[in-house]
Amino acid sequence: MAEVINLITIEEGATISTINGATAEVVSNPKDGVWVFVKYLTSPEDPDLVGTEDMVFAQDIAEVLAGE
Repeated sequence: MAEVINLITIEEGATISTINGATAEVVSNPKDGVWVFVKYLTSPEDPDLVGTEDMVFAQDIAEVLAGE
């Protein structure tokens, strides 16, 4: 079983990895435990995402890499 990630504790500026292999910086966290807003740093499956911002749901986050 994968480690449970508590989105409420993730701070702005933290770096996360997603289940599709992308990395992203958290730019905003509504602290609702459901999603965070991120700016993509890398995205092997879709390079056009790099530099864009989007929301990422809890189930799509694989790991907090830094800054939790």
